[in-house]
Amino acid sequence: MSNKQRIIDATIELMNERGGAVGTTQLVEHLSISPGNLYYHFRNREEILAEVLAQLRLDLDEVLILEADEVPDARHLAEVLIGGARVLWRYRFFFSSSIELVSREEALVTSYRDFCIRGTRQVETILDRLLVPPVGIVRLSRKDQAKLAETLWVLWTSWPRYAELLAGQGSSEKEILRNHEALEFVLKPYFEPKFYRSVVAQTRTLQVLEG
Repeated sequence: MSNKQRIIDATIELMNERGGAVGTTQLVEHLSISPGNLYYHFRNREEILAEVLAQLRLDLDEVLILEADEVPDARHLAEVLIGGARVLWRYRFFFSSSIELVSREEALVTSYRDFCIRGTRQVETILDRLLVPPVGIVRLSRKDQAKLAETLWVLWTSWPRYAELLAGQGSSEKEILRNHEALEFVLKPYFEPKFYRSVVAQTRTLQVLEG
C-alpha cells in the first residue's frame, strides 16, 4: 500500500475514532512517518479530506449505479440498502461532521454539494425503474419522485449524526447499519406488499451473511 493511501486510510480510521478535529500532527504520529512524508503527498488536511470524499464517492457508486436499462429486483434493492449502510459505517465521521469538515475550503464545499446532487440523482434513477407496475403501486410525477429521492438521500446522509446523538458517546456499527430499516419504512407505501416483504427478507439475510 502506498503512503498516500495509508494516509487516507489513517484519516478515516482516526476521525471515526476521535472525530473531525484530527489534524496532520495526529496522523503523522499515528502512522509513525515524518511530517515531510505527509506533506509530500498532501499540502494540508483539506487535501486529504478531498481524497477521502473522492474515495467515498467511488464506494457509493459501486452500490448505487445501475447498468443501462437494468431493473433492480428485490435482492438488488436489498443489496443497495445494506451496501449503503456499510458505506455509512465506513465514513461515519464524514457524515456526522460534514459541514464542519468541508466549510473551511470552498472547493470541498463544492465537491460535497456535487456528491449530494450526484447521489440523489442515482437514487432517483433507481426509483424511476422500480416505481412502475407490478412492483410500484403508487404512480408519482417526476417532481414527486425527485422529492422522494431527496428525502431518502437526506435520511441516509444524516443518519450517522442522529445515531451518534442517540448513543451519547459514539455510535455503534449496529446503530448505523439499521439505517436500512428507516429507508425501508419510507419506501413501504410505494411497493407491492409481496415485493416489499421480499426486500425486507433479503436485507435480513444479507445482514446475517455479512455478520
